[in-house]
Amino acid sequence: MKKIIAVLACLLLASMASADNDPQQAIPAGLKLMFETPDKPLDIAPVVVQADWAIAGWRQDGRGGRALLKKTHHGWSIYLCSGDSLKDARTLEKIGLAANDAAGLAARLREAEAGLDPSALTLFSSFEGTVVMMNKASNGAGDGHEGHAQ
Repeated sequence: MKKIIAVLACLLLASMASADNDPQQAIPAGLKLMFETPDKPLDIAPVVVQADWAIAGWRQDGRGGRALLKKTHHGWSIYLCSGDSLKDARTLEKIGLAANDAAGLAARLREAEAGLDPSALTLFSSFEGTVVMMNKASNGAGDGHEGHAQ
């Protein structure tokens, strides 16, 4: 089931990327298309981008977290979901980001979250653990499905 969800997530975000190349628009639109329902609206903010990486904060139905996304030749794909660990540049480096991209992304996230309501930050922090959607080996190569979580 997780593999099916991961494949659908990548396909839907890829289709949204072709409609709008602005990550500030494409990422929220793609995530909403995948996860929003009429009875459970999805709030995506902030979205910060550094090179081919992005972090999006999300809130839905009393839950929240952060998604790390990677831009591939298919568009933006969810790499993994987590909580506060995505605020740390060293953690981002361990995940596979170059040092300058990790530092830049962490700094942009700090700036973007500085003005948010504390309740939003609490929800972002409440995501426990890490759910990997696309492994490091895939890096957007091939048909876009070979690196998805099982």
